[in-house]
Amino acid sequence: MVALLATLGVMAQRGQDFASRFMQQCKGDTAVHCVTVSPKMMEQLTRQPGAGRNEHIAQAIEKLKSARIITASVHGEGYYQMAESLLKKNAQRFRHDRSYRSDQAYGVFYSRKGRGGETVELIMLHADTKARSVVIINLTGDIDQEFINCLTRHMGGRTARL
Repeated sequence: MVALLATLGVMAQRGQDFASRFMQQCKGDTAVHCVTVSPKMMEQLTRQPGAGRNEHIAQAIEKLKSARIITASVHGEGYYQMAESLLKKNAQRFRHDRSYRSDQAYGVFYSRKGRGGETVELIMLHADTKARSVVIINLTGDIDQEFINCLTRHMGGRTARL
């Protein structure tokens, strides 16, 4: 029975997304908040008037399993470093994809590939140096390269809007 529980515990750790792992490190820290947005909710947001419907983004959203958004409005750089350290610690699982930097913000993209080489998890770290805040977005599902490119352009080109 003990061996079975230990095996289940190890399997649960492997099945966790990055947001879950990061929030475990921040357990009890009231400055860090995590919100999970369901694919249904994301789809509804893209259908709002004035949302600027992009068909490719809408199709990509339909393929997502989850979107988790972690925020901290204080000590952003510290939380950013903690998140990137956790990603680097798990380098066999997460791969650094791209970075960006502007006058008031910087960020990085990491991804996790499935057995077939497809991207199944995308992590975006974004630090706002003026506001001293951090936003971590963790997407899971069937994430194609065009969707990643669109997010990269959007994040890197308009960091102040995040």
